[in-house]
Amino acid sequence: MSDIVYAEEPALSAQDYIAIIGSTYMAERRPVGNPDRIGRMLAGSGVIVTARDAGRIVGLLRGISDGEWVCYVADLAVAAGQQGKGIGTGLLHTCRTILGPGMGIVLIAYPEAVDYYRKIGMGEMQGFYFDREVRT
Repeated sequence: MSDIVYAEEPALSAQDYIAIIGSTYMAERRPVGNPDRIGRMLAGSGVIVTARDAGRIVGLLRGISDGEWVCYVADLAVAAGQQGKGIGTGLLHTCRTILGPGMGIVLIAYPEAVDYYRKIGMGEMQGFYFDREVRT
């Protein structure tokens, strides 16, 4: 079994993003059929952290930050078949290390992931949003 390597990867390809997101319940909630839009999403991200096993991507975290106070985690995903191995927690810890101790991390969890975030000790807060009018 290989060791997971966590790294900041600002040039993550749309194909790698789609491979991970597309293997999870998040596939129906992201424009995985639109690589150009995914490319723009990645380009607009402030931090992208990946988890790779023998070079193969097995997880990713995509965050948007002001660089000083807070980072909003827009995506945290671990490939199907790799979940439950601590990879998501490793991605979050790596992101925290990259951002430094003066930065907070927030996210909005899908119902499927709420128990995971509670288990790893994240605090809870109320969130609100306007959904996008066009989904693809």
